[in-house]
Amino acid sequence: MIHSENLNQQLNQLATEVCQHPKGSLKCQRLLNQLIYQMQQSGKIWKGNDIREQYYEDALQQTWFWFCKNIHNYDASQANVITWFNVHLKYRLLDVRREIAEEEKTKATNLKYEESNPIDPIDNLPAPDKPQPILEETLEWIETQGSELRRLHVRSFPHINCQELLKSKLPPDAKTWRELAEKFGKRESTLNHFYHHKCFPCLLAFGRAQGYIDT
Repeated sequence: MIHSENLNQQLNQLATEVCQHPKGSLKCQRLLNQLIYQMQQSGKIWKGNDIREQYYEDALQQTWFWFCKNIHNYDASQANVITWFNVHLKYRLLDVRREIAEEEKTKATNLKYEESNPIDPIDNLPAPDKPQPILEETLEWIETQGSELRRLHVRSFPHINCQELLKSKLPPDAKTWRELAEKFGKRESTLNHFYHHKCFPCLLAFGRAQGYIDT
């Protein structure tokens, strides 16, 4: 219990330090990256075991985007930073459940309609262009920036690179660290450390460039 309290205090203090520096400043970004890494290593991020992993990973990534965008709103007097993060993550997962339920309801309704009504050819016309969801834009970025992301790789193992790991950790085919360790023949800790020190900062930079995160 004492260890847990000390960890919470350490994370809260680091989050407070982040808030003391202007958004987008080098010092702010360094502290924020340090905070994110320590939170991820703490074992205190809510796991969401009652939801499919691909949906959890999607919600988790979106929560990290939200966290980076809103960190300067954090108030240590109101809650531990881990609690603050987990509450939003849980709400995001509730949204995911609602979205899934709505999609399934819509599919069921459409199926019943199609069974009782002939299909009008106009229904097959492409829909107007609309903004891509965050996940789709992120996956597209990973593909288009492949050459740059592949330059960041585990020493002496060019096939274990940021493009490969980012694709592997995002839906729809998100892999666990254990699965990746078996695939690459590397320890989970090695892959995890490389991902959060080299790959995740690239993902955050993309989020800031796209306006998902305030600069």
